[in-house]
Amino acid sequence: MKFLHVSGFLFMMMLQTLVVADEDKQPMDQVNFQIDVDTEVENDQINVVLSIHEKNRHPAQLAVKINDAMAWALEIARSYDKIDIKTGSYQTYPVYNNKRISSWRGQQDLLLQGSEVSAISELTGRLQERLQVQSMRFSVSRERQRQEQEKLISDALQAFQKRAALIAKNLGATGYDIETVSIQSSGQPYMPRMRMESMTKTTSMASAPAMEAGSSKVQVTVSGAVRLRQ
Repeated sequence: MKFLHVSGFLFMMMLQTLVVADEDKQPMDQVNFQIDVDTEVENDQINVVLSIHEKNRHPAQLAVKINDAMAWALEIARSYDKIDIKTGSYQTYPVYNNKRISSWRGQQDLLLQGSEVSAISELTGRLQERLQVQSMRFSVSRERQRQEQEKLISDALQAFQKRAALIAKNLGATGYDIETVSIQSSGQPYMPRMRMESMTKTTSMASAPAMEAGSSKVQVTVSGAVRLRQ
């Protein structure tokens, strides 16, 4: 009796597994596919990160040197009304010599953002007297990207329906019903190549870096499933 009870239990488990597997199986009249649409958009925003790098045997004196350099940079940067400025991370770390701390290094970032490429290029050149450029990135502003994505979403949805109708027609269906739809969007920023002229002995300011805004790709993907009508 115990053997029969166990066999019956196993049979019920196998039956439940088959039912679940059958429920998870995609219906024969359901088709999944996706549509990708994209466009090239002129970049209208630039982000520049500059850093102050200092070294000193005493942490307190190191902090004074970094704060002094940042105050100098901020005073210059604030004279450019159309550029957003923000201080970034502040880091200090020891330098070892024979397993003993011999000095300290520190750095702090300054972030510049705006749409006035020529003004940011000029400001960057001036700040290179005491700061170093860490990165420069062109991108599409959020508002411009949102506008372009809305246009692409409309195009992608129309293309999705057109593709669904084509599939239904070629598979001999009388029509289709949309089961699920998912919309995803993305933008790829442009990383420019910069030409940095080194400081000469006859000038106190480095030459402004050459900048070219370029363009970025804005993409929208519409994926989903349709059920074919028989």
